[in-house]
Amino acid sequence: MLLKPAQTSLRPLLLAGVFLLAAAPAAGAQVCEGTQVYLTDNTRTNYSLGYEHYKNEAWCDALPYLRWVVETEPLFTSQGTPDDRNFRRLMDTYEAVAEMAQGDVRRAYLDSVLVVREQMEQTLAANGIAYDERAALLAEGLFYAQHYNEYPEQQDRVYDLYLEAFRMAPDSTDDYYLNEIGRMTSARAAAEQMEPTEARDLVQELVAHADDPSYLQGLEATFVVDPIDQWDAAYEEYLAGDRSEEVVNTVFAGLTQIDSLIAERHPALNQQALKQEVIPILIEFNPTPDLLIYRGVLAIQAGRTEEGLADFQRALDMTESNADKLNIYYRIANTLYSEGRRNEAYQWAGRALDINSNYGPALYIRALVVAGTLSGGSLEAAAGAWCVADMFSRAAAAGGETAGRARQLAGRYAASGPSRDQYFFQGWTPGMRVTGRTGYGSCTTTVR
Repeated sequence: MLLKPAQTSLRPLLLAGVFLLAAAPAAGAQVCEGTQVYLTDNTRTNYSLGYEHYKNEAWCDALPYLRWVVETEPLFTSQGTPDDRNFRRLMDTYEAVAEMAQGDVRRAYLDSVLVVREQMEQTLAANGIAYDERAALLAEGLFYAQHYNEYPEQQDRVYDLYLEAFRMAPDSTDDYYLNEIGRMTSARAAAEQMEPTEARDLVQELVAHADDPSYLQGLEATFVVDPIDQWDAAYEEYLAGDRSEEVVNTVFAGLTQIDSLIAERHPALNQQALKQEVIPILIEFNPTPDLLIYRGVLAIQAGRTEEGLADFQRALDMTESNADKLNIYYRIANTLYSEGRRNEAYQWAGRALDINSNYGPALYIRALVVAGTLSGGSLEAAAGAWCVADMFSRAAAAGGETAGRARQLAGRYAASGPSRDQYFFQGWTPGMRVTGRTGYGSCTTTVR
């Protein structure tokens, strides 16, 4: 028998979140206008309909059913043991719908994600169902980080959440989170919010648990009192012929971390040329993926694309971390796209998505490639612009360094689809799900 969720003080809050848009129907209608809902009193039926729409990423269609299930019988499942799946699906859906909203309505949908997450934790605990608390901490931190525009007041909490998760299982923490903790620790020390010695000790602790500690090791040099003096000493030794790993590492770290201070003290020094000189030496000592990627970037910037791609491939062959593989796959895809090798770029981005289907930069590259195949002609071909807008919206929602550009392009392509005059006589109405066409085949999208 399924356990009913315990009554908690959070229940009114859940109701507020579940029916969050009731107070602003006009704004809500703009997001999911035209959605047809056929709710029944049968939990299994509503559960199945909600999951089917969720699986197809028909977020507006899925939302009413998922809300009903979470409010009525949140632990229901058609097979297997009760778990958090209904909560997770509802959170995913709120977040996806939020990407289609603006302003206060967008924030309201995102706030609903937080309400549902809290209700999930309380319900699972009340019914004795275990869940991964550490994964929940990381997910909450990543949520705030990805939606920094909506939650600027929560950005300090991202650091606290990541650090708490790290303390729970240091050896199981992915390099991405270790590097983010290190980066934010460095920023806090630079802003005098943290003692340099405390920051250095924490970064050294992170290094001990990293698969590839090169980034964190580079951060350690930032916690000295006078970094330019330390760099000067190493540079003098280098000029004197010392090519030891420690000296070369210090010289390179300074060039990448305190280049402005070096420029002030050595205005005639060509730092880029010095970088290109020391990187091969470092690679001889320790050919880390990060160094190979760095050299690859320099080669590509200098127009030696094949050399750069070869370094990326070599770095990929040495990499075991999925987070690092994602970064390399994206760099390769981005380079190929810039060189006009669009199909190859699409394939390399696909390799990243095989690891993480929600990796924003790879979704962004694929959206760019598909956008380049749009053509005029039929109404379906014109509606392909909306499909591309959907792809850019998904890339923006996933976050990462390309999120801002993806968001801008999503708006541009959403506005470039068919006009109402063009689709009116075809029987299309706003909110209807229709078929579009791109150079990569048919796609399903929503009429704007």
